[in-house]
Amino acid sequence: MPLFAVYATDVPNSLEMRKIHRPAHFARLQALDAAGQVVLAGPCPIDHGNPSAGFTGSLLVLNFPDRAALDAWLAEEPFVLEGVYESVVVKPFIQALPNPNV
Repeated sequence: MPLFAVYATDVPNSLEMRKIHRPAHFARLQALDAAGQVVLAGPCPIDHGNPSAGFTGSLLVLNFPDRAALDAWLAEEPFVLEGVYESVVVKPFIQALPNPNV
């Protein structure tokens, strides 16, 4: 399946909304991971040493059959539905390292 890089930018002061909607958001990512569709996923903190300062967004590299399937998944993403993300940019992605075929 093709890979897609997803960069989502948070709305300003998103921390409280993230806390509220994280369980549903994380459960969906765990299901994708269990299905072998997550290469990597995680938040982008404002300050590495102080997560309570909040986040600027999230970076995900996901494996989907096509862009339409990814868009359908994103349409049900809690952080999208609940307004945590201000914008989402999706780009086709080719993993060079670490070598996925080793």
